[in-house]
Amino acid sequence: MFRYCWFILLTLFWACSTPKKPRDFDLQKDVWEQPDSTKSTIYLTGTKSIDSVDPNSLKYDIWRIEIDKYPDTVKLFARVFDQDGNFVSQMAEPYRKSNHKYFNFLEEYLGKVYNIRRVPIEQFNVREYGANDSIPYYIALTVDYSGSMSGVTNAIFEGTELFISLKYNNDRIAFCTFNKDFDLKIPFEKNKEKLLEEFRAKRMQGFGLYSGLFDAIYKSIDMFTTMPDDGFPRLVVVFSDGDDNYSRSKIGQIIALAKKNKVHVFTVAFGYSIDENLQEISFNTGGKFYKAYSKEELKRIFLDIYMSLRNYYLITYKPPKYWGFHRVVSYLDIPNRKDSLWAEGFYDTSEMWKDTGDSFVRPILFDFDKWDIKPESFAIIDEIVDQMMSRPRLRLEIQGHTDNIGTIEYNQRLSERRAKAVYDALVERGVDPKRLRWRGFGMSQPVAPNDTEEGRALNRRTQFVILAK
Repeated sequence: MFRYCWFILLTLFWACSTPKKPRDFDLQKDVWEQPDSTKSTIYLTGTKSIDSVDPNSLKYDIWRIEIDKYPDTVKLFARVFDQDGNFVSQMAEPYRKSNHKYFNFLEEYLGKVYNIRRVPIEQFNVREYGANDSIPYYIALTVDYSGSMSGVTNAIFEGTELFISLKYNNDRIAFCTFNKDFDLKIPFEKNKEKLLEEFRAKRMQGFGLYSGLFDAIYKSIDMFTTMPDDGFPRLVVVFSDGDDNYSRSKIGQIIALAKKNKVHVFTVAFGYSIDENLQEISFNTGGKFYKAYSKEELKRIFLDIYMSLRNYYLITYKPPKYWGFHRVVSYLDIPNRKDSLWAEGFYDTSEMWKDTGDSFVRPILFDFDKWDIKPESFAIIDEIVDQMMSRPRLRLEIQGHTDNIGTIEYNQRLSERRAKAVYDALVERGVDPKRLRWRGFGMSQPVAPNDTEEGRALNRRTQFVILAK
């Protein structure tokens, strides 16, 4: 009898303590999962002109940032909207109706932790884009059909239909799904009715147990490799909970291919999701990360994506050169508004998105035949310090390499001393020495032929290998 009572108690305990799997986006009830900040999220729903809104109700954000042409140009995609989600128009050319300069100041802060510098942007251009500009988009819609998504199937179907129904005439949309395998169900298509017809015919096909999320994103981006570069925006929009238990592709490989193919990845996370990886991919490809907690919020996100692709203020400028973290702040001057209105955005020009085991080179200069770091390279050392301090898990190996001028023994010693000099400079600035190691390779690992000055210059390098991140 005593054992039977204990069995009943244990059964009741596990029944009460195990969370029930959510179905059809009944996720907003899980208070511990949904942060309070989501309650104030405003999604775009329509448009209004600046002269028809209350100036004190306006919000301003930098929706996303493209750095494809850095260091020549940075593009900020900014939005002004009211509390009801109406994009506020007519604040910049060619739609501005008054002579008032709404976008009046722009600045950047270089670095995240160490030796942060403020740099005013003296010259920048602002151009308003609206639905009438009719820029065609290439969009690969990639949807998670793995077992972890089984509870939200209806939301996936409704959301996908809504997304397709919002397309403009010249947009081309491809529809892809994935479990452990990637399935291109519909190649790029302009005809909305054909897209919807094929989606309805094929939407029940291809559900599976495992998730190859990273492979699917990589293959979605790879579809653009053979397409002509006609200058039109290229997007991959991924709907997933972030779970991956099958892929061979790595995040760094995804980001590298996206940068090469000029593809911007938007990620929409469902409910109980693994957000960090999705956020990293979107941030480093000039896309946008969204988080949906309910079916209705998912629909608002779909609408927000399409509205924001059509309605935005494009701010372009030549950025300050800095290898690392940039914080950009844009200020507005709104007549009759009681307080100031500003927005901030972030981008990172470093290569820390690369995978563990990958390497990067920084142009650290030394005096001839010496291992003293030249003063003009101190700023580069500071940039690396900021990355180390901003990423507590980051560990690096510092490698010294030389050309073939001189003996093997001479170049080996020189490479070791130069690598050690960089190590010492980082430690002197506060980096934990346990997170660094240094090695010299002399002339043994050239990356170019040594029979030209250009090749020898490439071989004289300080290389960093990512050991952990």
